[in-house]
Parts: sequence; C-alpha cells; structure tokens
Amino acid sequence: MATYAQALPALTTSLFRPRWGSGVSNAVAFSTASYPLEPAFPAWLQPTIKSFLDLLQLPQNWDDYGASQIHEQIVQQALLLLVEVMDNDAPPPSVVPLSDGGVQVEWHRHGRNLEIEFPAAGEAPGFYYYEDNGETECEGQVSKSYDHLQTYIASLK
Repeated sequence: MATYAQALPALTTSLFRPRWGSGVSNAVAFSTASYPLEPAFPAWLQPTIKSFLDLLQLPQNWDDYGASQIHEQIVQQALLLLVEVMDNDAPPPSVVPLSDGGVQVEWHRHGRNLEIEFPAAGEAPGFYYYEDNGETECEGQVSKSYDHLQTYIASLK
C-alpha cells in the first residue's frame, strides 16, 4: 500500500486508507478478516493501478495524431467505478488510453466482451458495451445502478 500511496497519492490514499482502530477499509470491496490492520486488496487492484499509472505517464501527442495527455481525474473516476462494481475475484481489466485524454477499461474473455469508456469530456462514468458470444449485445450510458455492470463482470470469471 505504501508504494502506491507514494507513487500516486490522489489515486490511492483516499480510496484505500484503512480506518485505524476499526479494522475496516473505506472501500466496500475489501475485507479485513485476515488482516485486522491492513485492508485485503483484491487481486485485480494492483495490476489495474499499475496500468493506470502507466497511462498517466503518456505525454501529449502520445499517438502522433495530437492525442491529449490522460487526465488524472478521469483515471480516478474509472478506479472508483471499478471499486464499486468489481468483486475481489474479478479478472483485471485491460486499461486503454483514449485520444481525448480519457480511458477505457475492457475485458475480452470466454467469448464475452465488456468495454467501459470514460471520455475526458462529458459526464462520467461514460458508456458501456457488452457482447456475449454474439448472442447478446447491449450498450448504453452507465447509470448509478451498477447491477448490469456487476452481472456482466461476474460473467467474465
């Protein structure tokens, strides 16, 4: 935890700081049953944060077509959404930069595809696209009710 807090305090400190004395985490997705003083981090968290940190290092014009730098605020929004919707045993997403400075998180597993876009402009969390073996296809704006996203992510395990 300390390495992430030092590397990018704005992304991690407020999200995953344990409540000392209470033995619980600020993040709903974490359980501290085995570690009373430290939150138990989901397996997907470390590789996802590393991917976000890598994207934040991209310079202006990273694609040679005038792409914007990735906005830290958009990365924070994406990470917050993932903490809300992902189970501890969920597979980690691939994290992809968008040319407008936003990000996209995506999974392509078992013939299923889920993409969640966080554009730099517009309302967060953005849009999602889900496809299941070519049989089911749906897309739309992510709402505050994350039930459908949780169901889609659970189907990717």
